[in-house]
Order: sequence, then structure tokens, then C-alpha cells
Amino acid sequence: MLLSSLLILQFVGVSGDKTCAGKEVQDLDDDCTKIEKNPLVFKGNQDEKMVREKVKNINYIASGIEVIETDLETFDYLKHVERIQNSNGPAMLFKKNKNLKRLNFTSLGELKGKEKEKDIVFENDHFAKAFREETDSFDDFIKLELIARKSHLRNKVCSNEFYQFNNKKESSDSQTGAIIMIVIAVIFTIVDGFLFWYCVKERRAKKAREEKKTNKVMTDVPIGTDFGPRTPASGTTTPSATIETPKDKHI
Repeated sequence: MLLSSLLILQFVGVSGDKTCAGKEVQDLDDDCTKIEKNPLVFKGNQDEKMVREKVKNINYIASGIEVIETDLETFDYLKHVERIQNSNGPAMLFKKNKNLKRLNFTSLGELKGKEKEKDIVFENDHFAKAFREETDSFDDFIKLELIARKSHLRNKVCSNEFYQFNNKKESSDSQTGAIIMIVIAVIFTIVDGFLFWYCVKERRAKKAREEKKTNKVMTDVPIGTDFGPRTPASGTTTPSATIETPKDKHI
């Protein structure tokens, strides 16, 4: 009886696990317990009830998380998750969250990004400011650092491998390149237009000069000038004159 119960419990435990590929949270399958392959992404402002329902059973994330462009002040959707890892990059990425101040990972026991890279990255994120100015934000940061240090068996406190704050001016290079291309296109358009106008002008001027030269030749010939006998054109006849003799005149 006891053995049967254990087998049933083991079966229920195994059958209750569901591994899902990471994606944006609104597209995630229901009842996932483990996330792998791709990061679990929280992007933009989603319905809170929907998000909590989607992630409520997750306890292990093997491919990292990304929190991008939200209005959240406190991120606590994953406070029940026990392990967050990522062998391909940072375990956590927070990017362009304009109000973020608190990071609540109450149950987290393991935080581990790619070896010799960063465990947690903040990119143009408000938390980077809050971390320096507010005690609660600093405490959240230190708790995550301690978890990561134990996960990697590091001795150094706040190792450079734990975190990174990036303040990038995104797309500045691409914007500059686009502006340059537009300027070049405008210049070429102007040059092409000028060359076309110049060619048309020269063509018209040349034609006018030729017409003027022809008219001058015609007007220089005096009226009534005899150009000599003209040879009839081929295939034409000229009228013949009748020659009268003296004899004909007396008759």
C-alpha cells in the first residue's frame, strides 16, 4: 500500500512538470514549471492578472529573463521562482524600465549567468538611478549579489562579473548614418537636376545658333541674283520653242 502511494506521488510529481520554451509572457503556454531555450520576456505593460496566471507554476528558469520597457516600480512576478540561470548570457536583463525601483525575488536560491560574463545587466534602466539613491533598491541589489556570489562560489563581494550598468544612446550611429545617406541623396538629386537643366539649355542654345546661322546665309543673297542655267531634274522635259524662218514670215 505504501509502495503504491509512493509510486502515485512520484507519477503525479513527474506528470506535473511542464518544460516550455521561453518567449514573451503573454504568449507563454499555461502551467509551465520550467523555462528553457530562450529568455522569458516581460515587455511593455501587460495585464497583471494575466501575467501572474502565466508564471504562477514556474520554479526554474534555465534561459534567463528580460524585463523591457515596463512602467513597473516593483518587479515581483517571479518571487516564487527558485533558480534563474542562463548559459548564453546574463541571467537577468532590465532594459528601459522608466520607473523600476524594487526587485523582489523572495524565493530565489540560485542566480547564475554565463561564466565570466555578467549575471545581471541594467541597460538605460531607472533602477540604476534608484540603486544609488534609495536604500530599499540598494538592499534588493545586494541580496541578488549575495545569491549570485554563492551560485558561482565567488569570494569577492560585488564582483565585476555580477553586474553591469549600461547607458547607451541607442541607434545614434544608425541615425547618423541615415542622416548622412539622406543628405547624400539630396545632393545627388540637386546635381542631377542641375546637369539635366544645363544639358537642355545647351541643346536649345546650339539649336538656336544653327537656325540663326542658316537664316543669315539666306538673307545675305541679293534679290534677283541669277544663279545661271539650271539643269532640269532627271525625268522632266522643257518646253521647246518654234523657230520661224524668213520664208514663213512672207507667206
